[in-house]
Amino acid sequence: MSGPDALPTTELPQEVSSLLLPLADGHLLVPVDTLSEIIALQSPVSAFDAPDWYMGELHWRELRLPLVSFEVMRGNPMPVLRSNCRIAVLSSGNGEGDLPFFAVVLQGTPRLVRVTPEELAAREGECAMGELMHVALSGEVAVIPDLLAIEEACLEYRNRR
Repeated sequence: MSGPDALPTTELPQEVSSLLLPLADGHLLVPVDTLSEIIALQSPVSAFDAPDWYMGELHWRELRLPLVSFEVMRGNPMPVLRSNCRIAVLSSGNGEGDLPFFAVVLQGTPRLVRVTPEELAAREGECAMGELMHVALSGEVAVIPDLLAIEEACLEYRNRR
């Protein structure tokens, strides 16, 4: 047998454990496997001549991680950092690359959600920097981040300094 009929058939999962990560202007929706750790808010080491969204660098598990403001990356003002803010350490999805992890400021605690095809719908709208897709999950709006694009933007800044 050859052609498409010869390809193994794999079923798509009927449910994906995911997290809604709270931002000042909405939520990010990521698979649970993307989150490495939630840590307390801390001041990053300043970065010279960095883009506004690149808040500095954190030391985490013997790595230097960029701390990103997703709100600023997509064109909104820097949010006020309150006592309930956290930092999410996310995997870029490129474990063998130069930047396997980066950190994002959250405006609260992530919430576990189960994503099914029936509950997830694409939304219209132009994607800004760092955004892969606008979605609605059971009526709640969120953005699926483009983790590789965020990694590339961070590396681009690091390589030019």
